[in-house]
Amino acid sequence: MIQRVHHKFSLHILPMLLAAMWGVIVMLLTGCGSAADDTSDDLSLRRVMTVQALRNLSPGTGCASEMEIIIDSMRTDKKDACYFAAVNVLIDQLFSDGRYSEADRLAVKMHEEANQMGDSLSLAMAKRVRAQMFYKLNQPQHALRELEPAAGYISHPLRSGKEFGTATNINEWLWIIYRSLGDTARMQQAGRLYSTLVHEREAAAGDIDSTGHFPVSALAFDAQTALDNDDYSHAEALLCEAACKVKKNVPARAYEHFYMVRSNLRAATGDWTGALADADTLLSTHSDFPWFYLDDLILKARILGMVGKHEESAKAYSHYIALHDSLSEMLSDQRLQDLTILYRSELESEHVRTHRFQMLGLGAVSLVLLILFATSAIHTVKQRKRNKLLVERLKELDRTAAYTSAVPVKESREPHDDSPIERLDRYMLTHRPYTNPGLSRKELSEFLKTTPDVVAQIIRTERGISVLSYINTFRLDEARRVLGSASGESIAEIASRLGFGTPRTLQRAFKERYDMSPSQYRSAASALQTSDDV
Repeated sequence: MIQRVHHKFSLHILPMLLAAMWGVIVMLLTGCGSAADDTSDDLSLRRVMTVQALRNLSPGTGCASEMEIIIDSMRTDKKDACYFAAVNVLIDQLFSDGRYSEADRLAVKMHEEANQMGDSLSLAMAKRVRAQMFYKLNQPQHALRELEPAAGYISHPLRSGKEFGTATNINEWLWIIYRSLGDTARMQQAGRLYSTLVHEREAAAGDIDSTGHFPVSALAFDAQTALDNDDYSHAEALLCEAACKVKKNVPARAYEHFYMVRSNLRAATGDWTGALADADTLLSTHSDFPWFYLDDLILKARILGMVGKHEESAKAYSHYIALHDSLSEMLSDQRLQDLTILYRSELESEHVRTHRFQMLGLGAVSLVLLILFATSAIHTVKQRKRNKLLVERLKELDRTAAYTSAVPVKESREPHDDSPIERLDRYMLTHRPYTNPGLSRKELSEFLKTTPDVVAQIIRTERGISVLSYINTFRLDEARRVLGSASGESIAEIASRLGFGTPRTLQRAFKERYDMSPSQYRSAASALQTSDDV
């Protein structure tokens, strides 16, 4: 659907070339400074001019990727006014392509980068870009919430061409939005601020704009104020002065406000032919900008109705309705989720909350880290104490067992009177078959002269564990004794010698039984030995 709309409003090659010239001129004045008082990096300037030319000469959806490549190189080299101006152009292109969420994410990123640099001018540009997006999405109130604070970011609008261009552009968009809302008072205020900036800039720097865009627009805004006050003669005088500054070789888009105000004045004074000619000029100028083209259609339909050309007026209204429905369908299909993203990430609220959230977040993270560190330290101390106590008890148990086995005991029965599990325990302790990694119930059954199933049943009944767990019990007891001694064997050597197969098997089994790793046990045993020596 969006491709059909763009195709319907596509321009011929000559107007494209003129639009490219106009875009580059405006970029020089409002994005990267002017020759009068700004020094620009030549490479950055060439790049931003290339981006603007791509936007004007290749309006299809394929040029955004080429713009992104150029802007990435600008981001890598140096972020400056030209970089942010180029990002502005890419955002406009993404929006025109219907890629609303991508355009919004890039605007948010632009705002973040400008904020990191402490660049108030670029912050103002970022908010203006988002305001334009909201306006084009038929959300003028949201656009105002973005745009109205942006003017306050520029404390010295006459200091350089960059500040002047951005400040006037913000007031120009405020004028457009207030007009769409029917807020005449604030529209006139924005127009006066724009005119004041232009007049003061001209007084300080002379001819500030070879295209005449700024003085023509300023005079048009003043003329609209006079027209709103029914002062037709003054409005006409201002527009005559503006007409003298219009350049024939500059695209009419540079003077869109002039043609709109003059059309209104001509309609009010009965010059229907002139009014319709200006309306047709606007329609031609905005043929690639459907959100403005709709306003021009309404203007022409109203004038045709005043003239009495009701059939043509009805046709213009029908065209308006068809285009409006087409655009509404397109936007409904593509912006449903994107609008939600735009609303959630409104930069106005972000600007207010960012610093506070950063401080709260930093404090919360620091507190969490402190708690985690303290908890970890306390846990480590407790774990070491617990490990030391466990090692001490196990060593005491080993000493008791060793003493008991060393005391002669009167034999009250023959060896064959021992139970199968007792004979099996003695066999494991004296012959140490567990050092064989392949030891299984088959070998144990051969020792007891019974079947493997019977051996498994004996161990399960008497010890409540499996055959493998029974074997590993002896392996772990021996591993613990080695770890608690002065032996310099590594974990891998102990695991291999005692039949565990791999160090990982030893570590896992040791951890399950003693709730500490072999290394922790060795460390605790060493610490216990040191304290005993002291």
